[in-house]
Amino acid sequence: MLKNILWALLVCIFTFISGSVFHQAAAADVTTNKETNNPKKYTFLFYVQGLNYTDIDGPGLPNIKKLKSEGVSYSHVAQSTPTTNTDVLVPLDNRFLLTKILANNDINCLAVDGTGAITVSQARGSNLELISEKNDQLAVDKLLDKLNDNSYQFTAIFLNDTSIPDKLNNSSRFQPWSLADNQVGRVLNHLIKNDRLSSSTIIITGNGETPPLIIYNSNIGKPESYFYCCQLDIAPTICKIHGITPPAEMPGHILYESLPVTNSQILTGDLKKRIGDLQKECQYYNEQISVIQKEYQSIESQKAEIKKERENIHRIISEKDSTTHRLLIQIKILKFAGAVIVILLLTGYVFLYRWLRKKYLIFP
Repeated sequence: MLKNILWALLVCIFTFISGSVFHQAAAADVTTNKETNNPKKYTFLFYVQGLNYTDIDGPGLPNIKKLKSEGVSYSHVAQSTPTTNTDVLVPLDNRFLLTKILANNDINCLAVDGTGAITVSQARGSNLELISEKNDQLAVDKLLDKLNDNSYQFTAIFLNDTSIPDKLNNSSRFQPWSLADNQVGRVLNHLIKNDRLSSSTIIITGNGETPPLIIYNSNIGKPESYFYCCQLDIAPTICKIHGITPPAEMPGHILYESLPVTNSQILTGDLKKRIGDLQKECQYYNEQISVIQKEYQSIESQKAEIKKERENIHRIISEKDSTTHRLLIQIKILKFAGAVIVILLLTGYVFLYRWLRKKYLIFP
């Protein structure tokens, strides 16, 4: 009897311990899943009308300059299309293809337009919520109110307000894009205040003659400066940041070197992909160069033919000129001979008239 009671107690203790271990393991598993689940990532794309890479080095753009010094920057950025003062849609690529892809992956997109160039119909057709105002400050005011709900993971901000120099207040620090830099600083301060900067990626570009590209993320690691990329590379890079594989129809390549560092193996694989993309791009440009060289050779041969034709034309014109010159000389000679003949005839007539009159008195 006592033995049975002891066995029952042992079974109860074992069951209790097993249950505790199971609950601890389940709790640990839930915690692990929560930790492994990717937290929300936010991307802010600033597109400043007319901004050039050289503008950033001046004293009037401290916020953008700080992002450049702590992030990844590119000094030579090829523009994807010819830009105008109202063409603010360039970084979104291919008629908002980027925002459509993000929306299909349950990522809410917001466009903040201080330029007035984006229409409501364009935004609605591209899964974009639109904030449009007559100037940058009013647009960013509304943006900061919108950011409080944390629902927009991708925000494109278009700025074009040009600063006016203040002669009475430190005009030596004036730069045309100081106001745009102020708006960037306001957004950064909001992210810092709400502890969201660490989960955000900030991208700065523009449409000047030599536009910059700056990508900042607190997890990028070592700041780097690279020589070349294309604005078409922005869209697939944003897709990669949000864990989306860019579709084949999306132009451009992923800028792996600007992504947050995870581990060395993944980074090595990503950089190999980037090198492969660059090699394909180099091959494409080599093919284009070959085509251009063939066209150049064809043009040179056509120029040689045109030169020969021109020489023939000059020769024919020269022959015609010499013939014309000879004819003119002949005409002058004939005119002179005609004049001499007329003079001789007149002289003969006068002489004959006087001689006949004197000899025969024929004429009165």
